Amino acid sequence: MSHFHQITDEQPDHVKKLNLENKGCMLVGIREVQITDIPLPILQPDGVLVKVVSTDNDMHAYSSGGVGGRPITEPVIMGHESAGEVIAVGSAVTSHKVGNRVAVEPGLPCRRCINCKEGRSNLCLDYLYCGAPNAKGSIQKYFALPADMAPKFPDNVGWDEAGSIQPLAIGIQIGKRVDLRPHQTLAVMGCGPIGLITAAVAHAYSVKKIIGIDINPTRVEFARKYISPITGKPIFDHVFLNSPLPAVSLKHKYETDPALVKAISDLPSGPGGDVEPTQANGHESTVGDMKWENAIVRAAGWLEESGLAEAGGVDRVVEASGTEDCCLLGVALAKQGGTYLQVGLSHIQTMLFPNVAVTNKELDLKGITRYTSSCFPSAIDLLSRGMVDLKPLISKTFPLDRSQEAFEAVRAGKDIKIIIKNQE
Repeated sequence: MSHFHQITDEQPDHVKKLNLENKGCMLVGIREVQITDIPLPILQPDGVLVKVVSTDNDMHAYSSGGVGGRPITEPVIMGHESAGEVIAVGSAVTSHKVGNRVAVEPGLPCRRCINCKEGRSNLCLDYLYCGAPNAKGSIQKYFALPADMAPKFPDNVGWDEAGSIQPLAIGIQIGKRVDLRPHQTLAVMGCGPIGLITAAVAHAYSVKKIIGIDINPTRVEFARKYISPITGKPIFDHVFLNSPLPAVSLKHKYETDPALVKAISDLPSGPGGDVEPTQANGHESTVGDMKWENAIVRAAGWLEESGLAEAGGVDRVVEASGTEDCCLLGVALAKQGGTYLQVGLSHIQTMLFPNVAVTNKELDLKGITRYTSSCFPSAIDLLSRGMVDLKPLISKTFPLDRSQEAFEAVRAGKDIKIIIKNQE
């Protein structure tokens, strides 16, 4: 495990004189962390040393024992969503000074590969990422990084909010990927942190109508009460509790409504299904067909209730849950010629997907990974101008020594965001 960014291994004298002791939160296994003493990171000539004040929890890593699908092979310091105060600057740095409030940009691109040269640094072929197996994370008391990866933010952005600038930057990138515009309608599948932030960004961009879907009643209730700092009204126009319908007889449905045959994807049959394929009107129906039909029925009801049935669906779908059911629902909700963006990550590599509906609707399918260089400044701008309010998402804070409790509290599903206070 390397330092996030290291050119020299010699600590500057002015940092040595600070006589600092460091400790961090180390992931040692699935849902197991340890708080341990660690070396102070070495300040590089082009870097800044930051006293980390707040860090958003790293739930994906905690739950899976890895980052981005890469399992850890040795203990790793966690964290990639942080903010803090500059306490020392490198000898070559002129952009920052001691006392600056900065966010941590957790991804360090090589700036040399073809993707970096084309402006897609988030797809860097030699990417270092905080908290990943190849670099130390930011859930520690002190963190060093290149000065140009430490964007400054003003005093009117609080420390707890600042710890969530990174996910807001992802929300900005989501907006870019689906090209959010004022006249559009948007469905957000999953009302967790990224889903809520996506809705907040869309609202700041004056998207015409936003609907949300989640399976968790607590999150549905929260989303319904998530108030815009711009209008003083809820950000979401409608939020629906996703309750999958009971399995129905496909044969009966086909007999009573043959038109449904045209809407259902011919997903291939295969072993392992819990329902045998049936024949109806010459059409072989599978377990996948039943799931797709189920999604169509629910989506039709939501579109009707939200006044979007006549339009044929929503212009943009952001799938932020990573579940098969929401992927199906997202395609069902999308109008012809719409855009579907897959954001949520699943614990499995493949899922059922309604390929016929995607083709017939001529949907644009997109993915997203992280953010590009302009997203952090845009995120800070939205926060500082009061266009997005992240404070309601943060329900609790925990000191560094109680990081395990913080992760378990998030895992319990009753809180949206919990912040770790690195200096407490």
